[in-house]
Amino acid sequence: MNSRPFILIPLFLAVIFSACSSVETSKPINSLATIRNAQRYQLLVRTGNPVLDKMVYEFAFAQFGDALPLREKEPYTGKMEITFVSSSQSAFIGSSVGTGEVHGSESGWYTAGGYVGAATATATAATVTTGTTFVWQNSTMIIVLKSVDDERLWTADYNYKGGWEFSGWVVNTPEEAARLVVKRLKDKFVSDFGLK
Repeated sequence: MNSRPFILIPLFLAVIFSACSSVETSKPINSLATIRNAQRYQLLVRTGNPVLDKMVYEFAFAQFGDALPLREKEPYTGKMEITFVSSSQSAFIGSSVGTGEVHGSESGWYTAGGYVGAATATATAATVTTGTTFVWQNSTMIIVLKSVDDERLWTADYNYKGGWEFSGWVVNTPEEAARLVVKRLKDKFVSDFGLK
């Protein structure tokens, strides 16, 4: 009888529990009423990929639009900046076989009217081409809600590790990871401000 699998199981479980996704948010300084009443926030997104910029923008606008007064036309009294990066990893069960990443040359912020502070937007994507059985995303999303004076009203940093979550079985692309993380961060925002 081979005892090697039994030795590897505890090691595998230890790695899983030490490498789970994590989220950190700042404690709200102001009340939700102060942040929402008579305010107009501009949503700005940066992923480095023009297609993903638009998708994350729409995901975030749909999720946060009912919790915050996001607007697409001036005047603005603040802004919500979202930065997102994601890389693909793949593996046969128990062995890693390759990685792929989304790359882009976009340097500005995407908003409803196009890009702010950027002249061009081009991107390339390198995907995993091996015949693997499992592909997942490792992603980071940072959200900063700022006043018109650039005071930080709320910040969030979500580190998603799809290979260590059950969601990783169905979250296989940067778009799917962005949708999931935006939803989780919106839920965290609601929780931080005591909304139901």
